Amino acid sequence: MQTTTQQMPLKQKKSYAIYWIVLLFLFLYGCTEERAAFARFDRAYYSPLGMQDAYAFSKKRGKKDHKNALLWHLDNGMSALMLGHYKQSIQAFNAAEAQFDRHRSLFGKSMGNLGAILINDNVKSYTGSVYESVFLNYYKAMDYWLLGDINDARVEFNRANDRQRRAKEFYHKEIKKAISKMQEKGSSKLSAQDSTAQVDAILAQDYSNLDHFQAYNDLINPAVSYLSGLFYALNNDRSKGIDYIKEAYGISHAITTGEDLLFFANPTREKFTWIFIEDGKQATKQEFKIDLPLPLPNGVYDASLALPQFLDGSDFHNSFSITTPRQNKQFEELVYVDGLIASEFKKQLPYILTRAITSTILKLGIEALSNNYLGVMGGLVSSLFAMVSASADIRNSVTFPRKIYIARILNAPNEQVSIQSEGQPIYSFSLQQCPAHNMLLLPDTYCSNKHNILYIRSFEYTNIVKVLW
Repeated sequence: MQTTTQQMPLKQKKSYAIYWIVLLFLFLYGCTEERAAFARFDRAYYSPLGMQDAYAFSKKRGKKDHKNALLWHLDNGMSALMLGHYKQSIQAFNAAEAQFDRHRSLFGKSMGNLGAILINDNVKSYTGSVYESVFLNYYKAMDYWLLGDINDARVEFNRANDRQRRAKEFYHKEIKKAISKMQEKGSSKLSAQDSTAQVDAILAQDYSNLDHFQAYNDLINPAVSYLSGLFYALNNDRSKGIDYIKEAYGISHAITTGEDLLFFANPTREKFTWIFIEDGKQATKQEFKIDLPLPLPNGVYDASLALPQFLDGSDFHNSFSITTPRQNKQFEELVYVDGLIASEFKKQLPYILTRAITSTILKLGIEALSNNYLGVMGGLVSSLFAMVSASADIRNSVTFPRKIYIARILNAPNEQVSIQSEGQPIYSFSLQQCPAHNMLLLPDTYCSNKHNILYIRSFEYTNIVKVLW
């Protein structure tokens, strides 16, 4: 008996081809416009006079770009904090947090999103990383602290630390389940065992540089632990404060954190000024492509996978020092934020790679069907779509620092304090005895007879200083 290949009517073929061409155009336009918007915000945020533009632009995009609303709200909250708009910053962070918590609660259900699997993760709403959500509550705590709202600052520090504790469990359970779901979708073409072997091979060959950040393997940000510890210790909860400072010391091994453990365990009448400096621009991601042989039932296919690659952040300054008439010391590195981001990215990679492989397998199936039922034109269009839609999701925040430094000085009245970076002045202030608690002080003057905590965001051409305590 002679067999014939089923053919689709010409009119339907044309409709099918037009559908894929329109989809291809919309996809290309959406990706281009989205990346241009992120680049514009990035330039504004890090330019000397661009913070106001970054704030206004991210606020506008947060209302318009619903798919990336979490990211825009986060960017808007950071811009507002830098500008001193603390209430607006809190509002933006609240909106970002609501999005983040919603995405986390729906994480398991969203794994079956066929559109994202067939096209790529860029069609999905941005769901954020744990380190971003921890920073969100950390900076929101700063907002409240700067407004003098100690109770709500305490709530936000609690949330930030709670997110850190739950991060390890999330990656152990939820990501594991997500990988299993992805493997099920491609199981008719590629076994779970073969899929896992492919993922392991890619990790070993292209991502071995992520193995150098074991200190952050549990995704604990010591800056969050340390500032939380100081907050509690200075607000009549020394026991809780010491626990958090211990956590920071265990990860960073910074001498300052060890000195604080001794001080708060046996307090004296000495008063100190702590200075946190955030410098540089955090790590981001870029796209790269690899060719991967996929052993499928009807042969081995050479597939091209578009994957995100870790891109190191940049420092604006290499070191910081602080000088008083009696003291001269170097700032210590408290957090290497790039290392924290890399550690989480490494935990995400098995899922990202499995999803990319599954997507490629499904596209190969569509391409085969198109060739069979639609002829050369249908196969050509579906092949073109598969090639162009192989785009990696490289979205992430850009507002966080690359490194966070810490220093502590012993206060003394009538002293000038200078903070420098490689001989260049960063910030100077004076200490003086304050007889009254609410005494009015000159700008850049702080009381020597009380504790002070200063926060400095160091950019390439300017610095933003805030007084937390």
